[in-house]
Amino acid sequence: MKDFLVKKECPKPSAYIKIRKECDFGEVSPKQSETCLDNSLFFACIYESKELVGFGRIVGDGVLCFYIADVLVSPKMAGQGVGGMIIAALVSYLKEAATPLSTITLLAAPNKESFYSKYGFETCPNKYFGKGMSYIKWINL
Repeated sequence: MKDFLVKKECPKPSAYIKIRKECDFGEVSPKQSETCLDNSLFFACIYESKELVGFGRIVGDGVLCFYIADVLVSPKMAGQGVGGMIIAALVSYLKEAATPLSTITLLAAPNKESFYSKYGFETCPNKYFGKGMSYIKWINL
């Protein structure tokens, strides 16, 4: 097994841009990258050597609403436990920060629901929530 380093800190915007592109999550500008990272609550970064090969972040109000965003694993690291390390770090943070009335959500990429269910996430609808919904209006300026 490879040696990975887990860091719970904000990555460099250039590294965030690069891993998004590698994972086909779309290319964002340096300004978009800086703004979204600046407005995040928590980060889980997985490095091999000095390269960012896994990433996840949490956004929200820090008390009642938490959203797990951008869980990204470099395709060359697939199947090596990087995704599990990201989720473990994110859940560790949530166990400290969330309150009994908190809502913790994520939108799984298609066909990734089984990955998240291994860590206690449930698909909707369930006894707490109806079907998940999204506001689908892409803004092209």
